[in-house]
Amino acid sequence: MEELISTSADRFTKFLAEAEARIKKKYSNNVLVSFAESMIDFPIDNQIDSLLKLHERSFYFEKPNENFIILGFNEALVISESGDKRFAATDKKVKEWKENFISNWENFPSKDFPLFLGAMKFNVEHADNDWSDFNDSTWFIPEIMLLKINGLNYFLYNFVYSSDYSKGVTFNKFKAKLEKLFNNKPQMNSKDGITIRNISGTQPKDKKKWKNMVSEALEKISENEIDKIVLSRKVDLILSDEPDFSEIIPRLRKNYSDSYLFIYHHGKSSFFGATPEKLAKFYNGNIEIDALAGSAPRGNTPEDDLKIEMELLNDKKNYNEHSFVIDHIKDSISNFSSNIVVETNSHVRKLANIQHLWTKISASLDSSYTFHTLLKELYPTPAICGLPKDVSLQLIKKLEGYKRGLYSGIIGWFNFNDEGEFVIGIRSALTINNKLIAFAGCGIVENSDPDAEYQETELKLKTILSLFNENSN
Repeated sequence: MEELISTSADRFTKFLAEAEARIKKKYSNNVLVSFAESMIDFPIDNQIDSLLKLHERSFYFEKPNENFIILGFNEALVISESGDKRFAATDKKVKEWKENFISNWENFPSKDFPLFLGAMKFNVEHADNDWSDFNDSTWFIPEIMLLKINGLNYFLYNFVYSSDYSKGVTFNKFKAKLEKLFNNKPQMNSKDGITIRNISGTQPKDKKKWKNMVSEALEKISENEIDKIVLSRKVDLILSDEPDFSEIIPRLRKNYSDSYLFIYHHGKSSFFGATPEKLAKFYNGNIEIDALAGSAPRGNTPEDDLKIEMELLNDKKNYNEHSFVIDHIKDSISNFSSNIVVETNSHVRKLANIQHLWTKISASLDSSYTFHTLLKELYPTPAICGLPKDVSLQLIKKLEGYKRGLYSGIIGWFNFNDEGEFVIGIRSALTINNKLIAFAGCGIVENSDPDAEYQETELKLKTILSLFNENSN
């Protein structure tokens, strides 16, 4: 390990000299600098909880079935915006930093490393106590990033070269970070069997409130005010201890290997989940989007599961819900592409506790797009909001009676090379110390049954609630 640290330090010394020369020749102050280094495999699982929570801001993102992991912590740069112009304001600042960025990424086969990590809330809102640690939109470049990409491991060190820059101080800081990271012994999990001490949001009165909410939405649909709306509910838990992500992530990975696992930590709060829904992936001038809407439970036997799958594929209510999402996606990206490809037949995406109608959509993008311009058109989709969008947003605010925050918001990463991946923050929960708030929602369309929709939210809540044991006392 000492040899690895010494070799990396030598390369960093050389890079600093080259970077300083480039900056003095071409740039003024405030240049974003990124140094990438290949590294040996790092035991992330055993240290993920401490690495995330010991820092003010940190982020974890994983695609288990693709062996892709991002773990970033500390802040080299933060772009945080609130209000209706959050997409445009973020886009403007990202473009400014793009003009003042240097790296050694060209030395690696994976030249397009993730850089910005973060999230945007479902809606612009004044944060309440639950969501006070998160702004409407925050994208940050971590000081330290650990990456697993296509079986290879990387370490990124990012910093801003400013007027008070010192080569010696920067080098010493880099070496100290490496030594602390790689000389730490993996931690043993110590929080066995965290239990649920108290739960609210599952009583008969809560189900009655849900049914009334759905009934009111169905009235709006029958009056042609909306075509579809996605309503959600939350369940509040008090746990016997603070959740341990070193235990949670391996369990989510085992049960939801086809989903995206994420944790966004800031202050005392962590938002985490295992979402099956990809909002958009950008690569080589292309975009990939998942239309994921329409749900059914899993069967107890293979035969039963197949029967439910066929019923889902032929169910008119679920088909209509799914079609709304496909049409919205096509309309949203039509101004940025003339080559949109929609799979001719919908598939069924099977998860551990639920199955969904799923259609892949892809397109070649023209040069007029930027991430945030296109995301603003695309988001929120009918899969997590409804149609028409503006009317649905207002009705959600009125009926749900709480702020969604990052639930059903945008989670993901991007860089300056037009690469990025963004998912929807569903099958998720917010933790604040030993308090946990889990969320679940479903699409309401014509002929929706309030009882059936309630059971669908129960299925979706299991993604989070199954991580903890019911207290037997």
